[in-house]
Amino acid sequence: MQYPYYPVGAQLSAAITTNATTLVNQGTGAIFAGAVVATAGAAWTLEIYNGNPTAGGILLVTLSADTVGPITSPMLRCPNGLYVVSAGTTAGSAQIAYYA
Repeated sequence: MQYPYYPVGAQLSAAITTNATTLVNQGTGAIFAGAVVATAGAAWTLEIYNGNPTAGGILLVTLSADTVGPITSPMLRCPNGLYVVSAGTTAGSAQIAYYA
């Protein structure tokens, strides 16, 4: 049986404004808490991973090009590191909420 996880400490955020693979937080303590997409780029997507995506990280969330606004998420543990992959014709902007 799994129990809800409530992290200790302040919530952090990372700005994503380019098309790239971004290591948001390395280590076993990373917890993905959601995102806020301010602007959607042209054909832009965001993928959130537990672990390096090029090394077989586990896909947690995909945000499509037309997603704008807050994206809520259950607290998703990322023991292999929290990575964000953004791609598309023109990059948008997003804030990734997480705990370390």
